[in-house]
Amino acid sequence: MLIKDDFAGTAAMIRLILRRDRIIIPLLVIFMALFVAFVAASFINLYSDEAVRMAVYLQLKNNPTYVSLLGSVLDSSIGALTAWRVGVGASLIMGLISVFLMIRHTRSEERKGRLELINSGEVGRQAVLSAALITTFGVNLVIAVLIGLGLMVQGLDAYSSLVLGMSLAAFGCLFVAITGVAVQLTESSGDARYLMSGLLVAFFMVRIFGWDDGDYAWVSWLSPYGWVHHIGPFAENNMWIFAIFLAFIAGLTALAYWLSSQRDLGAGIITQRPGPARASKNLQSALALAWRLHRGMLLFWVIIFALMGVMLGFTVQTITDMISTNPQFVNLILQLGGNAGVTDSYFTMMLAFLSELFAFYTIIATLKLHSQESKKYSEMVLTSSVSRSQWAVSNLVFAVLAPALVLILFALSMGLSYGLITNNLSDVAIRILGAALVYLPAIWLFTGISMALFGLKPRLASLSWVALAVIVIIDLVGEFFDISEWILNISPFTHIPQLLAGDTIETPLILLLLVAVLLVLLGVLAYQRRDIMG
Repeated sequence: MLIKDDFAGTAAMIRLILRRDRIIIPLLVIFMALFVAFVAASFINLYSDEAVRMAVYLQLKNNPTYVSLLGSVLDSSIGALTAWRVGVGASLIMGLISVFLMIRHTRSEERKGRLELINSGEVGRQAVLSAALITTFGVNLVIAVLIGLGLMVQGLDAYSSLVLGMSLAAFGCLFVAITGVAVQLTESSGDARYLMSGLLVAFFMVRIFGWDDGDYAWVSWLSPYGWVHHIGPFAENNMWIFAIFLAFIAGLTALAYWLSSQRDLGAGIITQRPGPARASKNLQSALALAWRLHRGMLLFWVIIFALMGVMLGFTVQTITDMISTNPQFVNLILQLGGNAGVTDSYFTMMLAFLSELFAFYTIIATLKLHSQESKKYSEMVLTSSVSRSQWAVSNLVFAVLAPALVLILFALSMGLSYGLITNNLSDVAIRILGAALVYLPAIWLFTGISMALFGLKPRLASLSWVALAVIVIIDLVGEFFDISEWILNISPFTHIPQLLAGDTIETPLILLLLVAVLLVLLGVLAYQRRDIMG
């Protein structure tokens, strides 16, 4: 049973979270608000004519590929098109933001031993969980309001704009509550992240199975992605669906508090089994240990992107046929993907978009060194015969090669599946693989940034995420608006040649690779010279 004293110090903990995340939270909030606003602005720019919008609406409504991935379009208005386009993607990002903030301020803090220090003061047992829940719920609600305001200033209906913002926030708040439970069940932040990532993907797969209006339409009600879609902002505005969100959020939050009261500090409800007294022969090197640490994440990414590549390859012909009937859409695709024809431009656009996700991967993999040091695991490794450079290089092998492997598998699966349906297997697969590989120097640049920050100032290592967020915003803004060239040149992805459009490999790509290598070397050398955190 919870008592009032369990929540003592919650306000102070909220202030501490806001103080620590005074840069990260505003960036996440602004990014989400701009993302939805830019999508709406692009639709206003492309489909200002009602007749054109109706034609696009009919095409999208009858296209099984789009309907299975994003749900059916409910209306031909700008607002309804925006809600349809951002529904799945923005929900996913809101979920990731919620998972990231909750784990960062609960399980990660507990794992690092900071909560033991905090709880020794006048702080109640549930104060940390309460502060994380309140802050992350608040971030979602602020994003919802800003999304609504961003749509209103573009002339969209005020009520429906807020409904769209609140539907995305409801999805985010649901994952706040689920993560609140997950961090009680697991003993490490890594396990909690894997569990929540799996849930986000599993719910999306359930949503795909219930995509149509036939016998299996009820399946979509088993997924929160389906709930967001069924709210229908700018069309049906089914407000009663928010009651489903509220019921699950309240129930899961109560469950999180109960589980928190049932376990010891540092432990999880699901306890980990102790390992054997002696390591197997397969774990008797730094590289083998690094493989053990990285293999779960690598396997997850390989499966997801191989499946995604196959799916995209099979659907490219359908999508490009639809795009070809709309001159305005053709111009946009050519603008994003280069003057290479609609199909090749579409491939280029997908590679450019997804390459930033692979940069996300390499940052996670590189900062594995940081998390191992924070948990004081690195100390145990480094007291053996393993040197710092060996430990760093062993982990960097996976930070460098793993995203390259995932990118190659994604490009090959996309090229092979597209080649099979066009009877042009060998040529297409090789061309797409080549066009994908040139993105590696830009991806590895983030390996270098992360390693350099970790080696020089480990407390600033999280700035790697800030750097990637800035680049994503620049690329996103640059796609839809005419901004200054010097700003676009800040992004390494601006300098990637579009081989499918006939570009050739030139000096900027080589410079990117050189800078990435130098940053990695700088980070390794600095890591050898500085003190270990402790």
